[in-house]
Amino acid sequence: MTPGQRRVVVWLAALLCTALTMRLGFWQLSRAAEKRQAYDHMLMQRTQAPWHNEDWPCDPAFDAARLPFYKPVVVQGQWLVDKTVFLDNRPMDGMSGFVVVTPLLLTGGEGACRHRIVLVERGWVPRDAHDRSRLPRVPTSLAPVQLQGRVTPGLSRTYQLGDEAMPSTQAGPVLRQNADVAFWRNWLGQVPVAGAVLQVQAEAPAEQADEYADEQADVLRRNWPEPGQGQDKHLAYAAQWFAMAAVIIGLTVWFQIIRPRRASAHVPS
Repeated sequence: MTPGQRRVVVWLAALLCTALTMRLGFWQLSRAAEKRQAYDHMLMQRTQAPWHNEDWPCDPAFDAARLPFYKPVVVQGQWLVDKTVFLDNRPMDGMSGFVVVTPLLLTGGEGACRHRIVLVERGWVPRDAHDRSRLPRVPTSLAPVQLQGRVTPGLSRTYQLGDEAMPSTQAGPVLRQNADVAFWRNWLGQVPVAGAVLQVQAEAPAEQADEYADEQADVLRRNWPEPGQGQDKHLAYAAQWFAMAAVIIGLTVWFQIIRPRRASAHVPS
């Protein structure tokens, strides 16, 4: 390979690397913008009037993408305690643990709206440090309750290898990596309504709607990540990619143009 060909290869490699790092930088900026938009949308939704039982779509086939995500929710119903599911590998505050999901049978409704079930991510509990397979006890009222939360597109999901088998018994609670529609159809005998509720504080007895249960008796943590968190991380990554692009350009210009010219300038004639 001649020196001229070598220079062409070096410049092409430098341009490709620069284009790639710049593209990654702009991608990180777009991710930061998406999270900022989600955060602004959440703030706007929080000012809206809350959803109640009668507002939830009755049709399980309702497109969850049409739900008003992050909108406040105040619903009443009865916990289906024996259908509780512990979602595994859900860290919170740097600790390993489970997200507790209990279906809520909504009160009221007529016709197709009777016996509606909404999934509620009630909170998080830590894993037993000595027995990883042991499910913690979560006190749950058997009486009708009222709870506050916000609308979410569905339950949280995490990476899993292969498909999980359906539980062999219809008595809970059960441990799952993820819980999809097919699981809930089998587990509940019906499909829950679209979306889910992310509970934000301890529930109250339905007959005492303005008085919430003693929070000290509530073992669940609810330090849910807010939409839009991580903007600074994406901006930092973008800065790193742009800095890398600048370094590639600077080194290429130095070794391919400036340094050879300086060397030739010191060659005696």
